[in-house]
Amino acid sequence: MTKVKFGVSQGEYGVVTGDLVPDATKKLPGLTTAKLEMTAELKQLTADDGPYVVLSGGISEAKLTLNTWDVGPEAQKDLYGVPTVKGVQIYSKNLRPNDIALMFRTKDEEGKGIYFALLKAKYTIPGVDTKTVDGAPDPNADEIEGTGAPRGDADTGNLVLVGRESDPEFSLAQFKKWVFPKTEEEAVISEDVPKA
Repeated sequence: MTKVKFGVSQGEYGVVTGDLVPDATKKLPGLTTAKLEMTAELKQLTADDGPYVVLSGGISEAKLTLNTWDVGPEAQKDLYGVPTVKGVQIYSKNLRPNDIALMFRTKDEEGKGIYFALLKAKYTIPGVDTKTVDGAPDPNADEIEGTGAPRGDADTGNLVLVGRESDPEFSLAQFKKWVFPKTEEEAVISEDVPKA
């Protein structure tokens, strides 16, 4: 049983088209932090002079905040559609971010991986926060925040997957198929899938 989680590595993303990731995935190197927040809407009803029942509206929001040393031109093209002309990235007024499936790894106290994935999100464009060098270099990481949408049916679709190597049934290959499905069949999350 996991007692702690620490570290962040193995950032990987793919551009979502519809609900599939038809093209090859790419690495997102240089991750320094990852923070996943999910909000579940709850409403407590009272009766008989006290709490009576709590109703859940499901997950209303999923946000993933990442800090990475540099969101380079290739990642900016994939995430935001930013073109590069003669070495110059061009940010137009009508820039529209792409839908992105993104996963990363942390680990437990036994060194076993815990994989998190936000299945379909649009990410904010990183700004610049830099300063003069005074002695040793002290760079600032780029921060991007993704806001998730359900993948699949808008009412019952999936937002987040969490896979644990400590579970004997876990398969990283199957996890990646569910995060980055190339076909409709790969997108179906089912108990009937044999361990890869």
